[in-house]
This record gives sequence, structure tokens and C-alpha cells, in this order.
Amino acid sequence: MTKPSFKLGVVQFMAFPNTDQNPEALVASLKSLAIDSDFSLVELTKMPNQQTLNRVRSILDAAYMDCSFAATPVILRQNLNPSATNETARKNAVSLLKSCVDEAIALGAKALTLMSGPFGGDEVNELKSFVKTLDEICSYAADNSPDEPILVLVEPFDRNIDKKALVGPSYLAGALASEMLSRHKNFGLLIDLSHLPLLNEAIDDCLISLPPDSVRHVHIGNCVISPDDPLYGDQHPPFGYPGSQNDVEQVRVFLSALHYSGYFSRPSLYRLPTVSFEVKPLPEQDPLIVLANAKRVLKEAIS
Repeated sequence: MTKPSFKLGVVQFMAFPNTDQNPEALVASLKSLAIDSDFSLVELTKMPNQQTLNRVRSILDAAYMDCSFAATPVILRQNLNPSATNETARKNAVSLLKSCVDEAIALGAKALTLMSGPFGGDEVNELKSFVKTLDEICSYAADNSPDEPILVLVEPFDRNIDKKALVGPSYLAGALASEMLSRHKNFGLLIDLSHLPLLNEAIDDCLISLPPDSVRHVHIGNCVISPDDPLYGDQHPPFGYPGSQNDVEQVRVFLSALHYSGYFSRPSLYRLPTVSFEVKPLPEQDPLIVLANAKRVLKEAIS
């Protein structure tokens, strides 16, 4: 595999825990990323207020950094269910997700990421409900984006361990993508390396299950699948954490599989394909050291 060209990003609210709703901490963390020229993309979530949004937008513009908006924290914190078969619950989720699209546009984001609701046991009807929600969000994003339509990305999560989401296994993510791409050009999937062990899926098997060109962004992270460990589940520990699942070799295999799937040669709203770290420092660790850890793993994986 030749060394791929891509924009490197970071999920801000994971790398700097408990800062996304603290204006000063959020701005400070963003400044530390903005002066690091290795990072060209930052993934943010709902801003604490309009003043902070304005400050964040100013930093992004000055740094020439791209931005993506993560609606998943909003879904989790407010117990929303975008795949609810109950119409009242589903419409409530749609309303709040539309407000996330509005905020993403205000930040200058090119993509918005969301997840399905929890798996309730009725896969067929829950998937139909989720498609209905995504139809509304994709159309709203296309109708309200000032330039190119914001890309709406669905990120699959585990089904049985932590998030226990409808989407979910790659066979279902693939079926969802086939359905959505037949109607919306601004739809795609976000595949997170750290979620594959939680789904008990091999990297190649995951990517083969998905329609060509459906993967539009990826996360590189780590996880623990031992129930006895305090970081069991979808906790994104640093690379090198004892007993964790992903390291240099898994990152190398993931990037190679993406390469052979054509990911690094596809057109992107960000001009180049994108790869983001989603890693979380342990309580006593410095976030910038943990990000340096991740960059070293990535450099070794592509060397």
C-alpha cells in the first residue's frame, strides 16, 4: 500500500473530556488543536451558547481548519430515538436533529454525524422508522445548506455491549446505505475502527458488507472487550492500554482495507479523504500527550 493522502482530524469532545459545554475549556482545547498543523479537521458537538459558537467559528476560519458536527452526543444526552417506531418520539428526535443541522451550518461544518436509536427487538420496523428520519434530515440539510449540501453520516455502534444500537451490524448498515443512497446524494457512513471488535466483526468483513462509495469518513480508536475491565465497552482508551483490541497492526490493516476499497481515491467535500482520531485520555492523562500517542501509532502504521 502506498502512503495515502488524507486530512487528519480529531473528535474534540472525546479527546478533551467534559469540555464541550464549558466555553473557556472548549475554546482552549480548540486553540491547542488549531496550532497543531497535523490536524486539519475537528469534530465538534452542540455549542454551549451563541457567543461560544461565534468564537469557535472565528478560530476555525483563522486556522483554515475544517469542521464536522457530531449530533450523537445530543442523541445520547437527551435520550433521543431517531429509529423509534413511536411517531411522537421519532418526530421529537427529528426536530432536535434539524436544530443540529442549523448549528452545523452556522459553524461552517461540511458533515453531520448521527447514530440510530437503541435496538428494541423489531429490526425491520425500526429500520423503516430510521430511514424515515434520515429522509427528513438529508432533505433538510440539502435544502438549507448555503453551498454544497451538508453530508449526513450514520455511524454504526455495537448491538450488545454498550450503546446497543439498532445500527449496528455491518449487514444492516449496508442495507441502510443502499436504501438511502438511492434517494440522497448527501448520505454516507462513518466507520469507526474501535467499534468493530465490539461488533465481533473483522475489518475486511465489515467493508465488504458495505456498498461501494458509502463510507465517507472514518475514525481510528481503541476499545476493551473484557467485561472485568473498567473501560469495557465503547470508551475509546488510548493506544497501548493493557488488554485493549487495537494497536499499530490493526490500524495498518484498517488503512490497507480502506485503500483497497477505494476510500482514499474518492472525491471528498473536504478536498481530501478524512481520518479522525477518537481517543480519550485516562483521568490522570494529558489530552495532548494521548493525541501524540495516536499520531505515533498512525505514523508507524503507514510507514
